[in-house]
Amino acid sequence: MSLERLLSTNGLVQQTPSASEIRDRATIVAPEPIKLFYGETYDDTGNPIDSMKYYLFVANLAEALAQEGSTVDPSILIADTAACRNVGRNQEDYYMRLGENRAKFVKQVNDTYKTGLRVVKMSDYINSPEFTEERDRVMKVCLESVDLMERVEKTVPQSKLEIERDKGFLYSFDEITTIKDLDVKVGPPREDLYDDIARRIAEAEDTRGLMSLFLTPTFPIGMKWSYFFSNEGIEDNGITAYKAGSKRLQGNRIIVQKSNPGQIRDLIRESFISTNPSLPNPVLDIGIISEMARKRLDHDDSPITLADDFYSGNISETQLKEKVGVDVEKYILSQF
Repeated sequence: MSLERLLSTNGLVQQTPSASEIRDRATIVAPEPIKLFYGETYDDTGNPIDSMKYYLFVANLAEALAQEGSTVDPSILIADTAACRNVGRNQEDYYMRLGENRAKFVKQVNDTYKTGLRVVKMSDYINSPEFTEERDRVMKVCLESVDLMERVEKTVPQSKLEIERDKGFLYSFDEITTIKDLDVKVGPPREDLYDDIARRIAEAEDTRGLMSLFLTPTFPIGMKWSYFFSNEGIEDNGITAYKAGSKRLQGNRIIVQKSNPGQIRDLIRESFISTNPSLPNPVLDIGIISEMARKRLDHDDSPITLADDFYSGNISETQLKEKVGVDVEKYILSQF
């Protein structure tokens, strides 16, 4: 699939640099590879299918660039130590094991869908002298700027602001230091809070800033319209893609290696969807993830047109739900 067509996939890509900007970056950094990146934490409820949207997209982006002759480094970061910063000391060993399990899951995705992703854990590098020295430097830059520190504070939910302030915002500084030298960072829209700080530091230091590429938000399945209407902000930001227990909605998520296909089909049938493309469409989202999986299994390099087909009326709501219920089992759930 061409780079332009991938970046313009309806229902998948929300905001992106232009194809020419990404190509220019690949040229500038050559002969070093262009660094493509997606990073995530996790919880203890399992591996949500929504994480696979990012794994498969990064793989597709890498292949589109490689087909044009670029050298590419597509990496997936499992932020295990970051996940441990938000739990009690008595849970740290447990959450480190969960991180190892998530890394193994990404490697299974690698093997199944031939994605060629490089899997990294934050614990692999966070205690290295090089990283801690650079994090200290980034912290110093931010602490000397009222504007940057205000932005650092905005990366933290208001309810946890005092707790993170006491911890010196280490969770945020780990993230900013990790991403500041990347080329293209793929993630959910809310991560622009971190990306913006990294770009501002790069601009102040006259270095290349990362480019952000945001995929569409994640929404729970099996919900009626009233859920989206009564939960302010859900339409803009959705729920956390990589934590199946986000907002305690694990019963309305597809969890790979856990979810029952029959129950998932029932949830899909019950889901609110609309022909208005500005409204949440969790069924379409699952359908697009399933299409990405299918195309990799079938070595099919053609564009994904599921959103175009649905919003143009070529596929009805009933047809979409039936197709997605079948496809998610055939191309994802049954593969693990």
